[in-house]
Amino acid sequence: MSSIAGWESAEMYLRSLKLTDFAGISSAELTLFEPGLNVIVGDNEAGKSTLLTALRAVFFQRHRATGEAVKALAPYQRQARPEIHVDFKLADTVYSLRKAFLQRPEAELTWPGGSLTGDAVEERLAELFRFAHPGRGESKLDSHQGAFGLLWVEQGRSNTGGLDIGVGKDAVTASLEGEVGQILGGERGRAMIGAAKTLHDRFFTDTGRVAQASPVRQAEQLMEDLRRELATKTAARADFEEKLQRLDARRATLRSYERDDAVAKAEAALDAAEERARQAAGLEGAAREAERELQHSLARRDGAAERLRHRDHLTAAAATARQAAEAAAAALLDIHKARDGERAAIVAAEAERAAAKLAAEAAEAADDALRLGIERARIATEAERLDRRLREAREIETRLAALQAESAGPAIDAAAIKALEAAERKCRDAAIRLSVTAPVLIFAPSADRSVRGADGAAIAAGAPYRVTGRESFELDGFGSLTVEPGGDAAMLRRECDAAEAALAALLGRLGAVSIEESRARASAAENRRIETATLKAQAAALLPEGRAAAEAALAELATTLASSPAPAPDGPPPSPADQAAARAARNAARTRLETATATLERMRRAASDGLSTIARAEADDAHRRAEAERLRRELGEAEAVRPRPALAEDLAAAELDRAAKAAVVERRQRDLAAVEPETVRLTLEARRRALAEIRRTVAALKEETLRLEGELEATGATALGEDVSRLEGEIGAGEARLARLRIEAAAAAMLHATLIAAQREAREHWLGPIKTQVTPYLKLIHPGAVIELDDSTLEIRSLHRAGIEEDFKRLSAGAREQVAVVTRLALAQVLKKGGHPTAVILDDALVNTDEKRLERMHLVLRKASETLQIIVLTCRERDFRDLGAPIQRL
Repeated sequence: MSSIAGWESAEMYLRSLKLTDFAGISSAELTLFEPGLNVIVGDNEAGKSTLLTALRAVFFQRHRATGEAVKALAPYQRQARPEIHVDFKLADTVYSLRKAFLQRPEAELTWPGGSLTGDAVEERLAELFRFAHPGRGESKLDSHQGAFGLLWVEQGRSNTGGLDIGVGKDAVTASLEGEVGQILGGERGRAMIGAAKTLHDRFFTDTGRVAQASPVRQAEQLMEDLRRELATKTAARADFEEKLQRLDARRATLRSYERDDAVAKAEAALDAAEERARQAAGLEGAAREAERELQHSLARRDGAAERLRHRDHLTAAAATARQAAEAAAAALLDIHKARDGERAAIVAAEAERAAAKLAAEAAEAADDALRLGIERARIATEAERLDRRLREAREIETRLAALQAESAGPAIDAAAIKALEAAERKCRDAAIRLSVTAPVLIFAPSADRSVRGADGAAIAAGAPYRVTGRESFELDGFGSLTVEPGGDAAMLRRECDAAEAALAALLGRLGAVSIEESRARASAAENRRIETATLKAQAAALLPEGRAAAEAALAELATTLASSPAPAPDGPPPSPADQAAARAARNAARTRLETATATLERMRRAASDGLSTIARAEADDAHRRAEAERLRRELGEAEAVRPRPALAEDLAAAELDRAAKAAVVERRQRDLAAVEPETVRLTLEARRRALAEIRRTVAALKEETLRLEGELEATGATALGEDVSRLEGEIGAGEARLARLRIEAAAAAMLHATLIAAQREAREHWLGPIKTQVTPYLKLIHPGAVIELDDSTLEIRSLHRAGIEEDFKRLSAGAREQVAVVTRLALAQVLKKGGHPTAVILDDALVNTDEKRLERMHLVLRKASETLQIIVLTCRERDFRDLGAPIQRL
């Protein structure tokens, strides 16, 4: 990067930028921008793109604007005034620019020796940077920001297919003309091309298509309308003729149906088909009846065969049952012989068990008597204890009733005492205020004189007497004296009387004479409450189950004692040792009984098993004999009803009948097949459909004939012929006019194309400075490549590499952003030579460039920064830390 000293003649560069409450940035300040290459690094969402937005706003957005773009400058989620402060150098002058938006908008521009504020700042900025503010609305990138739409590249726009050159094309064009001179006659040439363009635009669009308002298009539209109307009229005439022909054809067809008597013939054919169908149905019924007879014969044959099989099975089963009965009788005899030895052992075991049972019953009776005596003593003790608790509970209830009787009368609680004290305090305060304002009289009558009040009572001489209300005195030997206190004494007297009355009323409601008595009664009530609670707790502790439950339990215990046997009158009470001995004797007797019972049960089970064996053998013997007898009897009965030879004869007769029935079925099926029932069915359906179709066709022909006759009567052929002739004449005249207009259009297109071709040929020399500036940069990243610019829009059109022209829009994203950046740098050089302010800002403009080409782009940036200020905004510090440029971080 060149030194700052080499920048003495630089047109423009930014020196510092400060943002306050701007969009997502609450405060940011960037200083020490150098004239050459600068890098600003920040994470995603840190506000890099916001810096570029701020620069566009401070230079190109009016500070008083109120559109959506200005509203977007406000800080997020709070009310504050966005403010921007930028220092920049233009030519040899250092400027300081400050703008504030939305709330209290301001603009101020200062430089050595001068300053401006308000709208004058906007006009001066437009003059310095050669752009135009919009008449209305917001400042747009491609319309109102001059060459800076080209030089300041926003994030995501470096590879979108264009340079955003917009109105910056005028600045570039002016710079190129200043370098290579005017093309095609200068202003005169442009005027000539403009006139040719006006004539061309009368007929064509910029893309060479016929314009909508072109006279050729209008004449073609008129011809198309005339031809469409002619086609409609011609079609109507053809439709009339076609309907006429169709009417003749329908009449001829209808006559042929009537001549051939088609309906009657179809009805006769249907009658014949229905007769054949009835014959086939009769044969089908006979065949079904023969099949049913055959099935019935088969059932009889199968029944005879089943009866014969059953008789043979019964004979075999009777023989087998007889043999089984003989074997069962022999086995039963052997079991009876082995049974006699078991009976003597069972008799001895039964005697032992009876003795053990008597001993166990005696031991249990002794133990139960001892246990009942102990239980009776326990119940008596429990009844005595429960009776004592009941007596204590009754005493507590008596005391509670006395306390409740003492509590009769109005209750005086803490709230009542508090109300009394408040009333007393109010009365006392009123009396104090009254005594302060009431006059004090001291009477000093002569020795033989006296003073009396209104009630006649004597008033002591020399003693102070306070008068709180209107009061009269009788002065002996003088007359009367009336004293009425002045000021607020009367009102205070009333307040005092009211307070005393309120206190008296409250005491009256409580049934008390004084507040001291009320406090004493409240204290006594509280003591009674405490004693009542204590007695209730004692009662609950004595009888937690309740008095009724306790009395019921006591009655139950008394009943139990009354029903239990009384103890011996003179015997000692049983001891624990007696109880243990009785329990041991009872257990020993029970053990003996259980042993004897187990032995007897074991013998009985063995005997029972033998009995079971005998019972099973006897049951089996009886069953076998009964089964043999049943089968013998059943076989005899069956033979008596129908002997086996007769059953065999029945089967043979049934088989002969089945064969005869099968022959009948076969004959019936042959007869049915001979008439082909499916053919008969299909023929009948075809005849029915044919008759219906013929009837429908005849009706449709008649209906269509009537309809066509009506339509042809309503439409005449004469008017259609006159319209066709008129339209053919108008079309002939229109074609002549259209041919003349097409010749004029072709001439206008040829003139415009010739002039444009001449201009393009001249501009090959005109675009030379741009290619000259871009070639050194392009050589560093794509050696041997040449760019092609659109000679009218100056946008990148294609890239020539290795003799192949590649459409710029079809290049990879990385190649597009690289070519676009170097072309912007070249155009910046051209603008600078033309005297325009230039400072290039690239916001993440190389995000799709691989590492190898990124190193080459570093060379491009360093070379361009020798004469241009370039500010790179990036989130990838690693990609630019080897660039050798100062890095500032957000």
